[in-house]
Amino acid sequence: MQNIPPTDATTGWAGFYVPEIHDLSPMMGEVLDDMAGLFAPVAWSKIAYSIVPNWQNNYALDRHPDFAARLRALSGTPVLHGWTHSLGSDALNWLLYGHDNRSEFLGLDRQQTELRLALGQDMMTRSLGASPEWFCAPRWQQNLHLAPALQAQGFRGSLDRGAFTEFGKTPVPIAALNFDEGERAVKIALGAVARRFAIAGIFRSRRPFRMVLHPDDIRRPGTLAQIRLVLRRLSEEGWKPLSIDEAISLWRAGSHE
Repeated sequence: MQNIPPTDATTGWAGFYVPEIHDLSPMMGEVLDDMAGLFAPVAWSKIAYSIVPNWQNNYALDRHPDFAARLRALSGTPVLHGWTHSLGSDALNWLLYGHDNRSEFLGLDRQQTELRLALGQDMMTRSLGASPEWFCAPRWQQNLHLAPALQAQGFRGSLDRGAFTEFGKTPVPIAALNFDEGERAVKIALGAVARRFAIAGIFRSRRPFRMVLHPDDIRRPGTLAQIRLVLRRLSEEGWKPLSIDEAISLWRAGSHE
């Protein structure tokens, strides 16, 4: 493998990544340490943890104090990731992904948007002892009411598929490398092939990106192998993990110019 000289992320918009772990809930507690452990120890305090306070309306965070305590002990950045991460059963989603409709906020009206956001923020604040600053819409799919509701409820911004969006400021463009394709074997296989091209482009250009892991990723041998390959190359080629705040500060300082 070619050894590309490392780029110091403090001097330019290149050669770094932001680690993210999504879909954290009491149901996924058994794999939390496994997911975090995929990243090098130097990255652990940089991880953005996207938390679902009431996964599938069955795993409420305030009913699992042991798991909440584990989340409080994490040194990364907590992110609110919806309320239930689900809009219920849906034939098209079952056909494409093998599960329910997990685009929780897509198509919601203003009242439902504000309600789910408020419920999630309240439970996460009570369980973790602090109100989250950031929100990430399930599947990154938003609606027209979400941004105003987030601002009204005091959020700093949102993690979008292609950017970190701070309200009132220019978005910071940094795309997510996602490994989750649902449960259909064909879609999983096609996704892995498509990611090869995306991964090659990332390493060729050394452009910053977000390394996003989901609980089901580590249960699939092929997906896990691809994740390990990327992480190994990041280490070998001198990429630096940064937190959300560090990446934003770097961009605001003009390192992308």
